[in-house]
Amino acid sequence: MCKYSVLFFLGVSLVAQDLTPEEILTYVASHPKPESSITEIRLEITRKKKKKKKVKVREFTRYEKIYTSGKFTSKSLARFHKPKIVKGTSFLSWVYRNGKTDQWFALPKIEKAKKVKAKDRSKSFLNTDFTYEDLENRSLGSDSLFSLGSEQHEGNICKVIMAWPKDKSAYFARKIWVNSQSWRIVKIEYYSTETDKDKTLYVSDFIKKNGFSIAGKMVMEREDGDKTVMEVLSYKPDIGLQDEVFTKGFLIIK
Repeated sequence: MCKYSVLFFLGVSLVAQDLTPEEILTYVASHPKPESSITEIRLEITRKKKKKKKVKVREFTRYEKIYTSGKFTSKSLARFHKPKIVKGTSFLSWVYRNGKTDQWFALPKIEKAKKVKAKDRSKSFLNTDFTYEDLENRSLGSDSLFSLGSEQHEGNICKVIMAWPKDKSAYFARKIWVNSQSWRIVKIEYYSTETDKDKTLYVSDFIKKNGFSIAGKMVMEREDGDKTVMEVLSYKPDIGLQDEVFTKGFLIIK
């Protein structure tokens, strides 16, 4: 089943034509992915209150493994190491071939993997502007899709798609911009109602290495001025990770 992900979008150059939304997102999801990878990521969380701005910085390592057969399509583990207050905090995600996603997290003071419940998917991921739901992979069958035609974004022509979730979600809809030259998702607007926009994700600075590519920078901006910048510091594809890295037992290793 074809999937498209919020966190790491890949792209190749194709000729733009009158494609269906499903075909467009299939192109987005069909680019080569490394069997495994290690990515160092920096988070910058900005909060505005009473005209004052407060910035927190976090750094974590993301491990990922892609499966070409079996019941899983991918597994990933994020482990925070800076600053000291969040060191050891970890997040594990298993994506199944049937479209289901299981997620667990572990805090330094709690030596136990806690599963992210369905009702908690709309909650903030470690006080960022990303929710647990934002970190899930979505299969094409998860949303009802509609094409809005083409728009300019950052000087490039993009195909624009509306996506309404078929199952329970924190969002009423998402509006997705896909660059029609690179076939990368470059922008997503998240709506809490038909007219109320909650936040916007900007995806840029794609990094290419060994025939693979990932988004080097993602900025999630809320309508109230708060934002989270997720920036890739280093990317190592085809690193040869073993399955035990993506277990609940490994999640709580200090």
